[in-house]
Amino acid sequence: MKFQDCKFGSVKYNGKEYNHDIVVHVDGTITPRRKEISRRKYGTSHTLAQEEIEPLLDENPNTIIVGSGVYGVLKLGKINIKANIMKLPTCKAIKEYNSLIEAGERVAAIIHVTC
Repeated sequence: MKFQDCKFGSVKYNGKEYNHDIVVHVDGTITPRRKEISRRKYGTSHTLAQEEIEPLLDENPNTIIVGSGVYGVLKLGKINIKANIMKLPTCKAIKEYNSLIEAGERVAAIIHVTC
């Protein structure tokens, strides 16, 4: 399971196009990003809250990739967790995700599809 495409407003993962922010779990399943957590904490969904990342830690990923949007606008809020977090503009992030998956790594991702 991997990403096939990235453009402003959508990504394609495992043959399905997503027009909203997503979380890719270590087992490859997809859930919607819970942007309300960041909105409540920071007043915007353009800052990623630690509370959005924490549930992924239970899946024991080697790396958590954050796709920060096509133009890299998404910021990391105050993150104080012991995990390898890699923040890249979304189109670069999905390429890195695919590379790590192909290398057999345990990877999770949070992908912002717009700015």
